[in-house]
Amino acid sequence: MDVGVFLGTQHMPDADIRKEFENHVEQTKVIRDAGFDALWIAQHYLTYPDQFLQTNPMMARLAADAGDMKLGTNILVLPLHNIIDIAEQYATIDIITGGRLILGVALGYRDIEYDNFGVDRKRRAKLFDEQIDALKLLWEEDNATFQGEFVKFENLSIRPRPLQRPRPPIWIGAAADPAVKRAARKGDAWIATSVTAFEPIKEQVGIYHKERELAGLPANPNGIVSGVELYCAPTKAEAMELGATFIANKYKAYYAWGMGKNVPGESGADLPLEELIKGRFIVGTPDDCIEECRRRRDELGCSHLQVRMNFPGMPLENVVKGIKLFGKEVLPHIR
Repeated sequence: MDVGVFLGTQHMPDADIRKEFENHVEQTKVIRDAGFDALWIAQHYLTYPDQFLQTNPMMARLAADAGDMKLGTNILVLPLHNIIDIAEQYATIDIITGGRLILGVALGYRDIEYDNFGVDRKRRAKLFDEQIDALKLLWEEDNATFQGEFVKFENLSIRPRPLQRPRPPIWIGAAADPAVKRAARKGDAWIATSVTAFEPIKEQVGIYHKERELAGLPANPNGIVSGVELYCAPTKAEAMELGATFIANKYKAYYAWGMGKNVPGESGADLPLEELIKGRFIVGTPDDCIEECRRRRDELGCSHLQVRMNFPGMPLENVVKGIKLFGKEVLPHIR
């Protein structure tokens, strides 16, 4: 199992955003030196009053300090974008990263984004399907033609092409069962959301594999990616004090944005912190982290784990301590 760090770039309204950007550069170096396999960056728009650093410029800058790590998006809200722009922008990112891009995409769920980008949310799934097919075509072929309901182009070739052949991998984030089925059919892997509890994800793993079988696609043993909110500290009490409160504050934003409406089972929106953590987050000692990460590897068949260890308002010192401890005491035991 590979392990990457999801670098949250959302910040509090009163944060010194230049300083937070510098902190991300520092965190990238720490993550690289701790031996992680990948660095992941998210995308959202219109998060006022919170501040959210945007994906493309952040990836391009952090690539300079990422070493041999893969760089991925977790996730781009694909229906908000023109697919030709995505094809060329992320071909460029693949070149900047030396062919180490993973493009993670999903439908998104926030009305404010859809409304202000002029995209009909009710028709986003059909648009998304066409975009995935069109992107593969643009990355893999010259003189490409695509005629869909939403995406149309004729005899197009993009330059530069991505370094990876035939193209960079496309991983699809999905929370609801129909979206998991789409990820099975259309993506190179499925990213299971960190908002969903462990047991519903375990059920969805079965849905993912069954859908590939029904679609006549080969089994994909590397197709399960699990996102998890995590904080590692020498003691459970310290982990709760230094990490859990910041995770809970982040989830207030998720639930306010409507994310809880998309997940199977208990969303967690109304749960106290101690209950919210159970089966959803990993907050504890290195031994706790080893046990829970192995559980995702062994019970879910997870091939890549995305752990987030920085959260809005969390001091840089806390972030660095958690990353270094996890890298030293946990990472060697879960691969």
